[in-house]
Amino acid sequence: MSARISSLPAGSSSDQAVNGILDFAKGGFGDTQMFGLIARRPELLKRVAAMFAYFLAGEGGLIEPALLELMRLRGANLNACTYCATVRLQPVVSIVQPKEQALGLIDVSGLTKAQAVQALKGKLDTSSLTPREAAALHLVDRIVIDPHSVDDKLFAELKAHFSDDEIIELVCGSALFSWAGTLNTTVRLETGAYSIYGGDPAYGTASHAENACL
Repeated sequence: MSARISSLPAGSSSDQAVNGILDFAKGGFGDTQMFGLIARRPELLKRVAAMFAYFLAGEGGLIEPALLELMRLRGANLNACTYCATVRLQPVVSIVQPKEQALGLIDVSGLTKAQAVQALKGKLDTSSLTPREAAALHLVDRIVIDPHSVDDKLFAELKAHFSDDEIIELVCGSALFSWAGTLNTTVRLETGAYSIYGGDPAYGTASHAENACL
């Protein structure tokens, strides 16, 4: 399946700031498709890229990028965003990769979010994670599935390992990653043919009947 809206390729913009952001994405994720999609709206891209740089490039954030990448990958699988689940934050791959198995990652190609959530149930191996990592990933699960389930018990677990300011960043980071997954899934974003991933990511399609409010 082809993406529903095409992305601008690296180096194609008349705005050099946009080209710089696409180069940043290529080095950061090994692919520019998501940022190239948003580059159709250059001013929006500049603001979005600043948020990703704040969190994942360590440009001012309180939480280390490797932990945020663990959160991003777990959330990507729960959200069944095939693009997000495929790409990796290149600067921290060597740190994160040994812990990926503990996240219970699966092939979400062709799955809907409901199917992915069910498939990942009980597959987070906290024994292979630090208590701090486990608390952050418990938060991701609750935020992605239903933020109303973030109860006082979970907040107490978070406060045992993070300051209030850090918790704000954990929530904002997780929400940012879920936002990206919503965008990418809606447009059926593919990885670029030139990227380090290749392939043609498949997305599931949920029927209206699966969503009682529609």
